[in-house]
Amino acid sequence: MLKFFRHSYIAQLVVIIVMALALWVPVFVYSLSDNITPDPVTPITNLIISIFGSSHLGLPIFTFVVFITSVLFFNSMLSVNQLVTRNSSIGAFVYVLCVCCVPVQQDYCQFLIASPFIMMAMQTIYLIYMVEKPEMYLMNAGIFLSIASMIYFPAIILIIWVLLSMMIMNIRGSRYYFIPIIGFITPYFLLFVYFYFSRTLIENIEDYQLAFNDLQLMKLDLSSTDKIILVVAFVLSLLSILKIRSGNTDNSISTRKKVTVTIMLMAFSLIMLFMQKPVISNGLIFLVLAVFASMALCYVKKTKIVDIVIIVIMVAVFANQYLPMFGIY
Repeated sequence: MLKFFRHSYIAQLVVIIVMALALWVPVFVYSLSDNITPDPVTPITNLIISIFGSSHLGLPIFTFVVFITSVLFFNSMLSVNQLVTRNSSIGAFVYVLCVCCVPVQQDYCQFLIASPFIMMAMQTIYLIYMVEKPEMYLMNAGIFLSIASMIYFPAIILIIWVLLSMMIMNIRGSRYYFIPIIGFITPYFLLFVYFYFSRTLIENIEDYQLAFNDLQLMKLDLSSTDKIILVVAFVLSLLSILKIRSGNTDNSISTRKKVTVTIMLMAFSLIMLFMQKPVISNGLIFLVLAVFASMALCYVKKTKIVDIVIIVIMVAVFANQYLPMFGIY
């Protein structure tokens, strides 16, 4: 199985899309439109709900299309940055498994729609080490995260990750650190100008104050299944990082910096676990796991053992998606 996805042809793409579609059947059966309600601090999500929410299948289909787009972009991002071998579909396959390991529900849907913009921010951060003039990349990173936070509000804290990543990428000069902040503020400035002219500025400022208060760290409220998923995700991440750090992988300076930046993103995803209701709606931890697992699988030699592990994980992922349809959680 692993050897099959180490190539990238039409056959691999078809298998990945069919697998993703099979995992999304429960989402199409139980419409997301009945559960998602507008939130004052997620204006882009509200716009999407207003367009697709009236149809039973409109929002699930839209979210699925965004998800498939994310799958393809994720695979391309890893390949372009040489984090996986070229002409490989491992990234897409692993992304589908990791991100679909929990049932797609209300809050998780918002993360899935925001994830392409989070990945765009990751891509720009990966590139700033390779360019002489990173100003435009830094501006774009801030804009991408600003848009992501208008869909999935907890993504707002990732602007701190961008600033810390700049230190890892050896970006020197204090003026550079204002650029992503300006990029981040710009969409919000335009949004609040709209609020001002629509005479809703005061009300929306109060809503944002409440939203920031809700971002405070809280006690984890996990079900038994959630605990198992998070423990497995943590163990797989740790094993993948150890494999990546071994001497049998690409250990160039550029790759090491990208891995370090992604490890820091993992730390932020763990922090975001304490900001969610329900906790498991934070999909960032699974996105980062997909990066590490994809990289590690490219350097595995004993594929038979890995194939067995992958099959077990696939069965568990499908079970976790379908069992709630029968009232089993």
